[in-house]
Amino acid sequence: MKLTLAAFSLFILFGSCINEPTTGPQTSIGTPPPDFFLKQNFPNPFADTTTIEFGVPASGGSASSVSIIVYDALLEPVRTLVNNSSHPSGIFRTKWSGINARGVQAAPGPYTIEMRGYTPQSTLIRIIAIKK
Repeated sequence: MKLTLAAFSLFILFGSCINEPTTGPQTSIGTPPPDFFLKQNFPNPFADTTTIEFGVPASGGSASSVSIIVYDALLEPVRTLVNNSSHPSGIFRTKWSGINARGVQAAPGPYTIEMRGYTPQSTLIRIIAIKK
């Protein structure tokens, strides 16, 4: 299995939160891209909710494994936004509002949002975020 660091971006997240389920919700907004991608959140900074756009390529007619997880400064998991072993291809949006997996407001500080995707080849994309 080949691991590729596809992107590394620095941006800022600010916000409060609602309790999202661990696999979405996700909104399909486009056709499959040629490669996995994870875009910077918007709006940025955010007051209540921010949107994260990501792309999942077509993988020879089969679905891809995709996870998007928010980590704290110590790289401990805070919230799973997407976890799907059979994710369809396309361009999608999901939301994060700053609540951790226990339903508690996440503390201010830096966060990493990580997307892992697997078709026949693995992809890892990380974004650094700061919540106020």
